[in-house]
Amino acid sequence: MTINKTINKKKLQEKIHWIPHSNQQIILDGMKRFTVICAGTRFGKSALCAYVALKEILKTGKRIWVVAPTYDLTRKIYTYLNIWIGLAFNDDVKKGLFRMSDRIGAMKILNKKRNSWIEFKSAENPTSLLGEELDLVIVDECSRTKKEIWESYLYSRLTSRKGSAIFISTPFGKNWFFTEWMKAKDPENPDGAAFHFTSRDNPYFSEEEWEKAKNVLPLQVFKQEHEAVFLDDAASVFRGIHEIVSGNLEDKKSGHFYSMGVDLGKHEDFTVLCIIDRSTHKLIHFDRFKELDWGFQKARIFETAKKYNHARITIDSTGIGDPITDDLRRMGLAVDDYKYTNKSKTQLIEKLSIFIEQKRIFYPPIPELLDELESFGYHLTPSGNYKYGAPEGMHDDCVNSLALAVWPLPDHPVQPGESKPIILNNEL
Repeated sequence: MTINKTINKKKLQEKIHWIPHSNQQIILDGMKRFTVICAGTRFGKSALCAYVALKEILKTGKRIWVVAPTYDLTRKIYTYLNIWIGLAFNDDVKKGLFRMSDRIGAMKILNKKRNSWIEFKSAENPTSLLGEELDLVIVDECSRTKKEIWESYLYSRLTSRKGSAIFISTPFGKNWFFTEWMKAKDPENPDGAAFHFTSRDNPYFSEEEWEKAKNVLPLQVFKQEHEAVFLDDAASVFRGIHEIVSGNLEDKKSGHFYSMGVDLGKHEDFTVLCIIDRSTHKLIHFDRFKELDWGFQKARIFETAKKYNHARITIDSTGIGDPITDDLRRMGLAVDDYKYTNKSKTQLIEKLSIFIEQKRIFYPPIPELLDELESFGYHLTPSGNYKYGAPEGMHDDCVNSLALAVWPLPDHPVQPGESKPIILNNEL
């Protein structure tokens, strides 16, 4: 990729007040048609790609996409470009030769003088990735993007114009991003270039921050997010998922007490009910549904809890869950609310992880539940914390419901008669 002859690279960098650090320059000097950059957080991946995109839009007739799991993630590169174009080409901006469009779902930068443009796309909506012929695709956070987005939608956009692709990400286990990195690393691949850097390979990333992250973060998170290591099980929060698959769903048993987890959803997400027998720690009831009015959902929750000896409910009371929790209590159910924050969600998921790994619970082979447990992962937030959840475009309602059912359980099953249930309205 060569810069337009009318633009001096050094002068451009001075105008935008950005000089690549030494390891960014190694990448710039070694880029090929398919460039894969595996680098730790804060290495400077987004700034590097914004600079490459800026050089390309200064050429004539270039068509560029920046694609990320969500629109918010594409905004990192857009923000760099917006600032830099304002600094280096302010007169062209005033004349309307550069046009910046910043609307949700429609971010675009147009170089009218050169008939070149950059569009920012979300992988959440694959149908928006159809139709265009492209010279360059930048896939940001691609380890969190579905493999089919690249294979079924993006690659074909490059073929007619012999376009290039840049993949940037921290690792997320050994998924398709790892595969592309290995292919690009192959010395017999003339079109591939692979780079690997840690967060500390950015000279502006302080040793103090490195040591702080090492001490604060779980080892796997640190290795993945800062050392940029491809770990076999890094994408898996839960270990031994299939080792505790046992039995089938069951009906209630007289004298048994039950713990019920309720994760609420309505349109996009599912409402999921999980019931665990406190005497065996087995998941014996599972229900998953969506697109029901709240009145029908409350009735379904009530009837299920009542059927299972007035199971004690732990419910996601975040947002709309708060008034629903109050309504369920007024209906005579024993309900403990659980509000999701990053800290409380972490505690909830980590207890479930321990119970699965140490074989303290068991569940039948429910496909939706197993799929969610396998794909459930975490990512590092901009503030440096890690946050649990499903990958983009997938659900975690089953995981949340199971975790809520597990939350009040003791370490070991309670045999019938060893404790008493909480009885409301004298209905037991």
